[in-house]
Amino acid sequence: MNKFKKFMALGLAAMMVTSLVACGGSTGNAKNKKSDSSKGTTVTFWNSFTGADGDMLVKMVDKFNKENTDGIKVKMDISSDFDSQLSTAFAAGEGPTMILSSSAYRFTYGDYLQDVSDVFDKTDLNKDDFIQSYLDYCSDGDKTYFVPFQVVGYYMYWNKDLFKKAGLDPETPPTSWDEWQQDAAKISDSTKNIYGSGISYDYAYQIAHIMQRFGGLAVTDDNGTWKANFENNAGYENFLNMYKDMVDDGDNPLEADTDSMMSAGQVGITVGGPWVTAGLDTAGVDYGIGLIPQGDAGDMNSVEVIGFGITTAASDAEKEAAYKFIKWWNTQDKDGSSPALEWSLQNGFPAYTYSVQNNKEYKANKKLSAMSAANPEAPTDFIVDSNFPGINSVLSDVIPEMINSVAFGNSSVEDALAKAQKSTQKIVDKYNK
Repeated sequence: MNKFKKFMALGLAAMMVTSLVACGGSTGNAKNKKSDSSKGTTVTFWNSFTGADGDMLVKMVDKFNKENTDGIKVKMDISSDFDSQLSTAFAAGEGPTMILSSSAYRFTYGDYLQDVSDVFDKTDLNKDDFIQSYLDYCSDGDKTYFVPFQVVGYYMYWNKDLFKKAGLDPETPPTSWDEWQQDAAKISDSTKNIYGSGISYDYAYQIAHIMQRFGGLAVTDDNGTWKANFENNAGYENFLNMYKDMVDDGDNPLEADTDSMMSAGQVGITVGGPWVTAGLDTAGVDYGIGLIPQGDAGDMNSVEVIGFGITTAASDAEKEAAYKFIKWWNTQDKDGSSPALEWSLQNGFPAYTYSVQNNKEYKANKKLSAMSAANPEAPTDFIVDSNFPGINSVLSDVIPEMINSVAFGNSSVEDALAKAQKSTQKIVDKYNK
């Protein structure tokens, strides 16, 4: 699945062991806080998981339908046209019981989503087991729109063979951006079309995850007023100068698809989502995976959170039945397994609960352990304040123009940032009225 389809949840492409007592995990043994109104209820469940992950989701839903003792039936509809399907249904005063989407959907469809913060009162799910920063990402004020299902972050990947050939320790990736640039210079070999660094001018999400390490968020909350943060941002200026220097020095290709180059063994270090591992594994690349180096902007854990949402079309009984499915998804059996754990292990996405993170099988998975934030409670905002509704415009309009103008020499770094400031200010002004 390509990078934009994986981030369909943002609305730009299809619109992504300790004891249970100690870690606060849920078990199937606790007494459930429930009524009987959901018995025999059908839950309509819409999402856009059309790939291999969708096949697994189908199996998991079928398993719930067979296992639950309340006669609840989850009827799932997976569509590549999910966003249009949803907007059409809402416009007609209809819709599914439950959706699975990016938490950013609260900006577009907030009026059609119910507050799900009471899921912890109406089930025996333990709120303290959920990493708070991810719950915060799914909320606005005191209203929670989604219950976390999947955390989508970006990570650093490095080619161990290229590190060895460059005389670098293959088990010691760069921990700072100065080290990144220095290692890239050592790895690059123009005679073999090998580049030490793989930052793409055509990959807005990758650029955003990196540049915010340098200069923080592109849109911030200034005492209730949205504020653009491009112009005179020393961190952004440093990032763009570093990128331009590596391109000019031949250490970073002026190419769009750096993921494919990484899989082909032509790139030493890059940044991408969990799906990058599929291409690397298929190509037989010996690689490492770790967290993106932090920068001057401080500790952060920029992610996108995909979650379960309950629509206003759902009756009380349907909402209760959907809650039972969400509870089942996050409930561990006597062996410590759960659908949430199985999903992380098979699809390669890090956990959003402490109980899954502390599971022995999860901790034994080197990829997942490497993807799990050292400080999961660090700010999770991705490129803009997590409550700013205009994130899509910043990602689709502002950042691509900025990086392209620098990459192809159409403007200086200062001019590119000044133009990005003006473009972002226009977006910000729409939401400051």
